[in-house]
Formats: sequence, C-alpha cells, structure tokens
Amino acid sequence: MCGIAGIVATGAGELVDESELRVLRDAQRHRGPDAEGLWISSDRRLGFGHRRLSIVDLSETGHQPMSTPDGALTMVFNGEIYNFVAVRRELEALGHRFVSSSDTEVLLLGYRQWGLEELLERVRGMFAFALHDRDRGETLLARDPLGIKPLYTAEAGGRLVFASEVQAIRKIAPDGGLDPEALASYLLWGSIAAPRTLYRGIRALPAGHWLRVREGSGGEPVAYYRLEDELGRSEPMSPGEASELLREALVDSARHHLVADVPVGAFLSGGVDSSALVGLLSEAKGASIQTINLSFDVSGLDESKLAREAAELYGARHHEIPIRIEEIRERIPDAVRALDQPSVDGINTYFVSEAAAKAGLKVAVSGVGGDELFGGYSSFTRVPRIRAVHRRISAIPGGGRLQRAAAGLLGRLPRSPVSGKIARSLAYGGDDAGAYFAERGIFSPAEVKALLAPELAESVERCDPAAAMRERLDVASLPDDERVSALELRQYLEVQLLRDTDAMAMRHSLEVRTPLVDRDLLRAAARVPPALRRAGPAKRQLREAPRPPVPAALWQRRKQGFTLPFDAWLRGGGVPLGLPDHPWLRPEAVAAVDHDYRAGRIHWSRVWALLVLQEFLT
Repeated sequence: MCGIAGIVATGAGELVDESELRVLRDAQRHRGPDAEGLWISSDRRLGFGHRRLSIVDLSETGHQPMSTPDGALTMVFNGEIYNFVAVRRELEALGHRFVSSSDTEVLLLGYRQWGLEELLERVRGMFAFALHDRDRGETLLARDPLGIKPLYTAEAGGRLVFASEVQAIRKIAPDGGLDPEALASYLLWGSIAAPRTLYRGIRALPAGHWLRVREGSGGEPVAYYRLEDELGRSEPMSPGEASELLREALVDSARHHLVADVPVGAFLSGGVDSSALVGLLSEAKGASIQTINLSFDVSGLDESKLAREAAELYGARHHEIPIRIEEIRERIPDAVRALDQPSVDGINTYFVSEAAAKAGLKVAVSGVGGDELFGGYSSFTRVPRIRAVHRRISAIPGGGRLQRAAAGLLGRLPRSPVSGKIARSLAYGGDDAGAYFAERGIFSPAEVKALLAPELAESVERCDPAAAMRERLDVASLPDDERVSALELRQYLEVQLLRDTDAMAMRHSLEVRTPLVDRDLLRAAARVPPALRRAGPAKRQLREAPRPPVPAALWQRRKQGFTLPFDAWLRGGGVPLGLPDHPWLRPEAVAAVDHDYRAGRIHWSRVWALLVLQEFLT
C-alpha cells in the first residue's frame, strides 16, 4: 500500500520538473512513510514518484518506481495483488526470471507476457498503477475492478499529472476551480462519483477502467470490467449447496487477504460482518490474529463487550483501545480534512485506523461490503417497496398527474423527514435508480437548486440523480432481484465507503483490506440465487460461514455498527465546524437548513453534509 505520483508530458517541449515531482510525491508521505523513490526518463518527459508502506518484500528490491532490467518497462503501484505467488509461478514456467519477491514485479512481467487487459483479468487484488512502456511510447494507468484504490489525474499545460490523492495534485497543478456539477452531486448524494471530483480540472479514473497516455493526448478511460456482467448469473441449487459454495468462497477470500510479510490484524466491532471475518481469518490462517476495537466511555455507544466475546470465541489477540467520546468530538475537523474529498461518511474509520496504527499494525481487515453482498441494508426491502407503490399509483388513470401533484404539494408543506422521503419517492420512484435515490439521497434536486446560487441552476439540472445513476450502471439489464445489490455496490460502497476508508486509513499509514469486496468472491456469490445469498435473519450465510458460526448473542440485536452521537452533538452546538459561506451558496438557504434541523423537520445528515463541505470550500 503506497502513494503514487507522476507527471507525463503530452505537449511538445514540456519537461518534467524534478522539484514539482517531489512535492507531488511527498504530499502523500502519510501513505508511505517507509521509503521514497523517484524516476525520471532519459528525455525528461516522464517522471514517477512513490511513497512506500512496506507490506510485501520488505527489502530494497521491492522499492519503487520499479523497472525491468532492460529499462523497457517502469511502474509505480499502489495496492496488493493477493494471488501474485500463483501468477509468478506461471510466469516462471514461461521463462521469466525475477529479481524481487514483490507483487510489483509480477505486474511488470505479467504485462510483458500477456498485455494489459489479460493481466488485469488474471490478477486478484486492490490496485491503482501507472506503467510506462518505453518501446510503445505510452503510459498506462489502471484501477481495480471494484474501486478499492483511488487514482486521480489532471491534464493542463501540455502535461498529465496523476496521484493517489486529489489534494496532492492541487499542490502542483491548477485544479480548474470548483466544479458546479460535482458540488450539486455532493449535495444530492453526500459524495461525488467518478469521473468527477470537487474540482473541474481533476478527474477520477473510474473503477474497472484503464487509460492510455501518449504524446499529444491523455486519452479517454476504457472499461475492462462491468459489474453488470457479474450479477444475474445465478444457478439452481439447494440451500445446502448455496451455503457450501459461499463458505468455500469466503474462506478462500480470507486466505488470500492474509498474504503479507507483516502481521495482518482486523477491525472488530462485535457485529456480524467483523466477527464473521475474524472467524474466517483465524480458520484460514490456522492461528490467532490481532483484533482492534475502540471502547467508548458512553455505555450506549460502546460495543467492546461484544467484541471481546467474538475475540475470545475465535482465539484472537485482542486490543481494546479506550477513547473518550469528547476527544472524538474535539478532533472532528482533523478527521474531515483527512477525507481528501467531501463525504458525509468516514469519521469512524479515521479513529479506528489510528487505534490500529498505534497498536503497531500496518495492515487491518475491514468487514465493509458485507451488507451489499448479503442484503444487510433496509434498502433491499424499501427500494422495491417504493417501486411497487409508484407502479400501483401509475396504473390508476391519471396516476402520473396525481403523483406529480402530490409531490409538488408535499414540497410546499412544512418539512418533515417523512414527507421529504415520500415526496422523493413519488417524484423518482418510477424506476430502480430513482427509487434508490429516494432512499439514499441527502437533498432533493429542488432543494439543491434552492441552496445554490441562481447561475448554477443548469448544473443541478445536468445532475439528475436517477439519470446519473443509470449512466454509471445499466440497471435495466439486471434481474429485478439483483438491482438493489448492484446499486449499493456501485454507489454507496464504491463512491463512499471504499474511498473514505482508503483516505482515512492511509492518513495513519494503515493498509485496510476488504475480503468481502473481492472480484472472485463476487463471482462465486453471484452463482447463488439472490434469495439464498441474502437469506435472513442477519445475513445468515455470512454469520454461519465461520467455524464456529457467529453466536446468537452477537446478531440477535438491533443493527448498530460504529455510530457516533452526531445528532446530540449538532443539537448541542458541540461540533467544531461551521456552516459554509461561499458565493455559490445562498446564505439564507443554508441558514434555513440549520433552522429546519433544529426544529426537528429534517435529518441531521443534511446539516452535517453542509458542515463537511465548508472544510473544502476554504
């Protein structure tokens, strides 16, 4: 796990400035404090920088940028290739000789043997990399299929700049100013989907895409992986066959995610996902693993007792890290600034990652992805319900007009959390993408238009949330019973949870692995009929996969997760953040959101979204 950086000249006469490349690289020092590397091509039209967090091959032979002995191929790589040993054996059988024991060299020689797209199909892991092919005169950028590792680019002034973080690029390249469509998207969803970032001049390479950079052009991203091709391939099978297949796939993913030359620990909250993963990891390793839990000084928020029970059950070496809830509140500005881009999520990961790093870990496993794969969210029942109600009303003569009128009336009535959700459901529940926005959205388009300055009205119209979701995911091509899972994987998981986890963990130089977000696991799980895969209660297939299964005491309770008392903090005025003040936002509309929240008419997440945004507008 590392931070990568690079400058590629695309215009005539442009040369790489070594000092700028160092600034770009070292702005990401927290991503890789163990070593640093720099490489500039002989014609000075290309430069790579690297900050290393040493996980596999801790010796100098694993340092980057890494080149083949003949200098024809050079690479910087962020991530882990979990099946690199098997791929290496295959390459050795084909006559390739290795200098290091790193997964980076496997990527280099795998590209030489098979080319980019076949290499991307063969490797299993999380990654973002840049690879320069001297003989072809091109540089290739690529990102993993499910979007675990980030990669950003900016193209201006005859060069393309890339890095693992947006804020690093802003140190040396013009950001183009705020992107009004990205701002609107953030207010709609609470996060910003690739290829947009908050800034016009900086783009995110989408998950499952690669990009070719040649002299004269940065090219356009090319998709090599589609989520739609994975889902909808279920096979007839019995409940017993489904459980066996899923257990085998889960143990296999756990085993692969343990590959490292340093200890691998795990976050442990005492919930189903983290407890099941600790059991699976212990089984796959055949030995105890280290677990991390934050214990709070507020009993209603503390799950440390449950975490201790899970750790004892699976023989883990448990680290219980006490933290005062007031300390978290006071340090919220630090956590928000670590996000790299605005998001309404991620604060919890900042603090648990810090605890893991203080316990001496470089690698920790997270249970993120379990709800998307095994149906743990309420959206799995609510989105189809929204669609069904919308469909029934539409079937009534004049039903469409009735829905529009009702949505408009609700919009003019005094706000409430219930009326807002009903209005969004009536307005957008006509298809799965719209119903999903009704369930997951923060502000409605009308509310965003009211918040933004009048000159940005067209930007809101270009960001229709349902249409934007359909552009990123061909929902209609999927079976009905896979659509919510696909929407959660493509939106909430990819755009919010994974990106926030990467930013927050790497701020503490911690690599977080996600065995439940794994291409091979997804392919195996997609073979299981959705009704069996998502069988309840409490994600039964996941909690029964470890040996022994997750005990009833850990799942026969209300789903909580790692929660913080944001509502109480906001109502008490205790959050050390301010509401945004920017020419693109209407002050009276921002104040109205705060007023409506304090009057109990809207959910706290709307005020929180504005407070987070302010940190990125200054």
